[in-house]
Amino acid sequence: MRISTSMIYDQGVSALQQQSASLLYTQQQIASGRKIVTPADDPVASARALDVTQSRSVNTQFTRNQGYAQDALKLVEGQLTGAGDILQYARDRVLEAGNPTLSASDRRAIATDLRAQFDSMLAIANTRDANGDYLFAGYQSRDPAFSGNADGGVSYQGDQGSRTMQVSSSRFMPTTFAGEQVFGSDSAGVFATLSTFISALEDGPVSGVSGAVTTALDGIDRNFDRVLSAQAQIGSQQVEIDQLSSIGSDLDLQYATTLSNLQDLDYNEAFSRLSQQQTILQAAQQSFLKITGLSLFNYLN
Repeated sequence: MRISTSMIYDQGVSALQQQSASLLYTQQQIASGRKIVTPADDPVASARALDVTQSRSVNTQFTRNQGYAQDALKLVEGQLTGAGDILQYARDRVLEAGNPTLSASDRRAIATDLRAQFDSMLAIANTRDANGDYLFAGYQSRDPAFSGNADGGVSYQGDQGSRTMQVSSSRFMPTTFAGEQVFGSDSAGVFATLSTFISALEDGPVSGVSGAVTTALDGIDRNFDRVLSAQAQIGSQQVEIDQLSSIGSDLDLQYATTLSNLQDLDYNEAFSRLSQQQTILQAAQQSFLKITGLSLFNYLN
């Protein structure tokens, strides 16, 4: 087999190019910190890394939603605590009003106080969140949940909906409560109870106060149960969010570990390989120079 000078030269150049390409690839790996520089380097691993990255992104969004849901529930919980405090205070005042030794002016003073509690409860029922939505209006969140006053009565303007937030792949968690669920219907709610009792104190006969006290206490207690039930549901949901958050953290760690195994470069191995490739390239360059420098004329005088 004849080996021409051009063949030796071409093969030498090809070998140098391959060594240079390998060295450049290793340098790119070190610079990026990734063992896969382009998807073509490892299509299977690249596709797997893309899937894991997308799954991790979705999990991150659920974690973010859990935080939003937790904040929303805390806001509702705070308003329900305020409503419970008002109901407890109103109950004490109703009991006080049942004292038969009170004068008419004493009863009117209690009625005035209960009017203030009525207005405070109405303000809670029409609480808005940071987006300006009414918490207890259901899906009709752009309009006040309740309208009216202690004299003319209060009516519910919302619906029975409960706004939700997706906190996991299969869980849409309610973050609001319909006003009727918490404060009762028009005829059997906290506003009707307080309004009726205020009228009894201001306008009714003294003989009717005792019966009004019993009715008011019954209505207040029933509304207390509604508030406590909503608070219990919120507490249960907050525990669920904590559990989902823990699961989400574990998933994120698993995704991070998987991505690291697929993408992250082993620097010790890469630097060792780089040193070896540099040595090989230098040896190949020196060998190429010596071979291409050979000529028959060097031996002719």
